[in-house]
Amino acid sequence: YRSKHDSLISFSNDRFYNGNLVLFPSSRMSSSDLGLEFVHVKDGVYDRGGRRNNVREAEVVADLVFEHFERQPEKTLGVVTFSLSQMNTVQDTVEARLRERPRFEKFFVEDRLDGFFVKNLENVQGDERDVMIFSVGYGFDANGRITMNFGPLNKHGGERRLNVAVTRAREKVVLVSSIKYDDIRLESTQAEGVHSLYHYMRYAE
Repeated sequence: YRSKHDSLISFSNDRFYNGNLVLFPSSRMSSSDLGLEFVHVKDGVYDRGGRRNNVREAEVVADLVFEHFERQPEKTLGVVTFSLSQMNTVQDTVEARLRERPRFEKFFVEDRLDGFFVKNLENVQGDERDVMIFSVGYGFDANGRITMNFGPLNKHGGERRLNVAVTRAREKVVLVSSIKYDDIRLESTQAEGVHSLYHYMRYAE
């Protein structure tokens, strides 16, 4: 009932609902304003031993936020990160850009139902927006190493948190990540949330 494009719900239908949802194909399958888009941040680095964030990825997300309000000011927007530290980094980056571009301030007025927000995976339940941007944040560190630790997704019920998050958008989801799905080594973790992320990223790519 929420998704205006079937790609926004078909992953969850297959993975979590056993195909029991009735989906209607969108009449605009190839529209750039609808559906699921993957943005790969090739130079993103996860600060594993320090702030546990990904500054470059946050910059790309901030670019997308302002680009959205430039192109589609009538559409509501939210950002979801996979960790609290990445949430704070995205907020700081967006606020820094806003100081340079005060004409955009009207888009950042707090409004529970329609206002812009940046939240993490664990506190986005109940929200919905026209467009949602996701920042995975996790990935290769400065030494080129990656672990299979994806924060809340490694916890019990992590797959449910992912399902809740990826079904918040009415029209479009933009998945921003410094890694690709095949960087996730499924044999190295039993966490159902991480396995679900692997398949969601594969679907998005």
